[in-house]
Amino acid sequence: MSRTSKQSASKATAKPRLGVAERLEKETATRAYRKVMAGESVTAEERSALKRYEKQQEEERRWQYYESIPQKHWREMSGRQTKVLHEQAEKYGIPFGEKTINLPRVVRSLHDFLAANARRLSEDDDLLDAAISSPALERYREERAILAKLDRLEREGQLIPRDEIRLGLGQIAAILRTAGEMLQRQFGNDAVEILNDGLEEAERCISKICDRDVPSSDEDQST
Repeated sequence: MSRTSKQSASKATAKPRLGVAERLEKETATRAYRKVMAGESVTAEERSALKRYEKQQEEERRWQYYESIPQKHWREMSGRQTKVLHEQAEKYGIPFGEKTINLPRVVRSLHDFLAANARRLSEDDDLLDAAISSPALERYREERAILAKLDRLEREGQLIPRDEIRLGLGQIAAILRTAGEMLQRQFGNDAVEILNDGLEEAERCISKICDRDVPSSDEDQST
């Protein structure tokens, strides 16, 4: 690389030069910090400069954290599971489904989404608050109420996906089968056959619960 190229690269990566006031402020804060670490007394001016400098550093770190929020933290704050976050991110185009979340990008995307769908969202509210009534409108209101309830239950941790229930119950069944092997060694085949029969019946009940279709409103009304 030529000397000119090196100089250009150095200028491109160099930090912006501080102004005279900023440089003096930093020097005063540095001097105050050294005095504090050495157990020496500081002047009121040095103490104020140190507080301002620490506040500035805290602000810079805060913005760095905003740009790299772990997915785990976002999941806890949102009350949503990773699968749900990925589905919502893909459906609505809001980037909170990645490994780390860039909060400024999410905020901008969220407000862009609200602006782009303002008319549609307003129409939904108008329908809910409308004084008129019709079977279709009442059906729409009922569905919205159901979705709102499901959303609340998911936030409260009371709504668990079927796949997770099946996985958890399957793990329990595996533990019980291991216990059955121990029973077989200690009490013979008769004991383990009783346990296996019970497990098979339990698995049929699990499949019946987890695999059944949720009835539609029409089916609810006809039963």
